[in-house]
Amino acid sequence: MNANLGFRCGIDTGGTFTDFVAVDESTGELVASKWPSSHDSPVEAIAGVIRESGLPPASINFLILGTTVATNALIQRKGAHVVYVTTEGFEDVLYIQRMNRRYHYSYEWTKPLPFVARRDCIGIRERINAKGEILVGLEAESMEQLAVRIERSLGGRSAENSAVAVSLLFSYLNPAHEVRLKEFLRRRFPGIAVSVSHEVAPIWREYERGSTVVADAFVKPLLQRYVDSVRESLGKLGLGCPWAIMKSNGGHATASAAEGQPVNLILSGQSGGVIGGRYFGDLADERNLITVDMGGTSCDVGVIREGKLSYITNYEIEWGLPVSAPFVDLTAIGAGGGSVAWIDKGGFLQVGPDSAGAVPGPLCYGQGGERVTVTDANLALGRLNPDYFLGGKMKLDATRAREGLSELGRDLGSSAVKAAQAVIDMANENMANAIRLVSIERGLDPRDFSLVAFGGAGPLHAGGIVEKMGMKRIVIPLYPGLCSAFGAALADFQIDKVWSTNYRSDSMDADVIIRQFADLEVAARAELREEGSSSEPEVLRSISMRYAGQNYEHDVELRPGPVCREGLEQALGEFHRLHEELYGYSISGEVIELIRVNVTVVGRTGKPRIRAPEADRDPRPRESRPVYFDRHGFVSCPVYRRDDLPGGHALEGPAVIEELDSTILLHPGHTLQVDRHGVIGIRA
Repeated sequence: MNANLGFRCGIDTGGTFTDFVAVDESTGELVASKWPSSHDSPVEAIAGVIRESGLPPASINFLILGTTVATNALIQRKGAHVVYVTTEGFEDVLYIQRMNRRYHYSYEWTKPLPFVARRDCIGIRERINAKGEILVGLEAESMEQLAVRIERSLGGRSAENSAVAVSLLFSYLNPAHEVRLKEFLRRRFPGIAVSVSHEVAPIWREYERGSTVVADAFVKPLLQRYVDSVRESLGKLGLGCPWAIMKSNGGHATASAAEGQPVNLILSGQSGGVIGGRYFGDLADERNLITVDMGGTSCDVGVIREGKLSYITNYEIEWGLPVSAPFVDLTAIGAGGGSVAWIDKGGFLQVGPDSAGAVPGPLCYGQGGERVTVTDANLALGRLNPDYFLGGKMKLDATRAREGLSELGRDLGSSAVKAAQAVIDMANENMANAIRLVSIERGLDPRDFSLVAFGGAGPLHAGGIVEKMGMKRIVIPLYPGLCSAFGAALADFQIDKVWSTNYRSDSMDADVIIRQFADLEVAARAELREEGSSSEPEVLRSISMRYAGQNYEHDVELRPGPVCREGLEQALGEFHRLHEELYGYSISGEVIELIRVNVTVVGRTGKPRIRAPEADRDPRPRESRPVYFDRHGFVSCPVYRRDDLPGGHALEGPAVIEELDSTILLHPGHTLQVDRHGVIGIRA
């Protein structure tokens, strides 16, 4: 390999494996590798997967990491000791939460606890009103009294495991008090992480803003240690190239920016998959896509309409614990190759959300796993090659998988084969339900979309999923098990800015709104340059609107170009149309409230046109083996290696196509075509 080639690299740290993809920006050459993830030390897996790739350090130009560090810390509640500071009288907001309940009639359900203890919620005397006017000033005496209470709350804990979250009332309109308080806390408590709401979430709704800034503070010390560890590890490997971390919005941030606001990294790893799915969908000339990323631990489902990602501004860590930040819109469920099969109290088979992970892993891993998983079921049905898992680096124990399924079958009153098929059916149904959640429940017909299936297990289950959903087209990326890492390598620079307001359509000050759009754009462009983007950015603008009296708003995109009065009037008209599309009606003449102004600037990175692997023009199966299909039983299937399939080659099912990081199952009646880029399309 020519060491002078320049590679843009992406790394995705999943729950089971850490994936690496490098793309030569001049030739489109791909280099890929995998390494077992380490929950205790994710940096070890990053170093391991880079070494495994065999790339000389000097050949790497840029590196982007997708990480689950923030996600795992929040889910497992293993973060910093947080002290929450708010306006006096509002200390209970995080515990009052919202009046809505997850289960309306359950006496057993209780609200989830915030990431800060009630005794550590401290009020300070100050007050700014809803117009941003100072009613009660922030005095030095009040800050000194606050410092004493914080010291008592910290109880001698180390600075590296402590953080302070500040969310003062209406600070998004006037941040003066939060700015002063942040400076004071940094002087008084050097080394302790401080998060302030006007920087993290400058939005209205004090509960959502408080919950978000607490989440940011909770993971900030951990992210700072993670970034330091990555810097040290990359240095030891001799990598001196720039590197960045994926953000939840599908962009990426420099390490310093990421550790400054870690709340933007909660869906860092998952967002790369949607970007990779969109890229391969584009190569296959498909613009409307549902992406299914099925790995070893979970499955993430996203929607792409007309080639555009969908975004949300609220994400719930647990039901009722929101984080307000820009996120790629996706749904995650506990359905992966390592998902455990179990029988509930009613005697019904369930699959997930518990996972065997990489260690001990499924029964067939032979590492001490004791429960049947989806991977065991696939192996028992002949869909996986026990001698070619991870390209032959890991041998699977088919006998142990069949034994476990025999036990499960006895409990279900069926054979081991029927039990294995039931496990597969249940896993597919779980993923189909997730697709319904992001499509049908939002007024979209999934039959109008193509399924982009990736992750280590996605291509194995894609055929079964589309049959359940009535979908007709499947796209399988190159290196599907590494698609999230590929998406990270291709990620653009992206900065999101918001300004909370409260205007009515019958009395809005258009000049103020136009000026605020301009100010946000200037700030976003400057931040984009600081993160290393040198290209002319694409600017996207929208306004969050609702009818007067409604509780939730929707984003209305503005037409491209500078904002003007005509454009604002057009956006108001567009809101009526959007409301009717979403809810089936609109209220002509009703006053519309403008809640938030949004600006996104995107610095596009170059997207290489990858090339299909060199292959024999007349590929032959490597072997044949019996594979079980529901309604067909065991069928003799030819087994191909994906590298053997040239561009333009076609196959009719049934067949199995194996590769380093995944296995594609072609069902009877389905047809497969390899395009000139090496992307596989399947017609159901």
